[in-house]
Amino acid sequence: MEKLFRPNRIFVIFCLLLIIVWLGLQYVSNMRVSEAAKVEAEGVFDWKWPGQVSSNVEITDVSVLSKSENEARVRVRAKQTFTKLADAEKEADQGNQEKSAKENQPAQGTASSGDTACVLTLYRSNRNWVLGKVEFD
Repeated sequence: MEKLFRPNRIFVIFCLLLIIVWLGLQYVSNMRVSEAAKVEAEGVFDWKWPGQVSSNVEITDVSVLSKSENEARVRVRAKQTFTKLADAEKEADQGNQEKSAKENQPAQGTASSGDTACVLTLYRSNRNWVLGKVEFD
């Protein structure tokens, strides 16, 4: 039996280039979703309760779990640090006007840290990814 189709070198090179371009686009798309998730996670984990407690976060890992055209699920792992703040409002009410800048900073030994993780669900709105849902682990 005679072969009807035999791919030549140009066709194979074209297919390889097409696959490389597609993989590059997927990589860039995943990086864009990861950066959007990183920004949203910093907004979720990084907060301050005036005069009481503040939380700082250092994002350690961002991984895309699943992604479709309009929805993406991303796992974000971070190291979150809670700091108990000096109660500046009570001192001001007592009339102590000669506080140094050192007294306004958090006291030594009042910080605690721990690893935390969450799964963010992002939805596409026009060309941007917006936060839809947060699931803490």
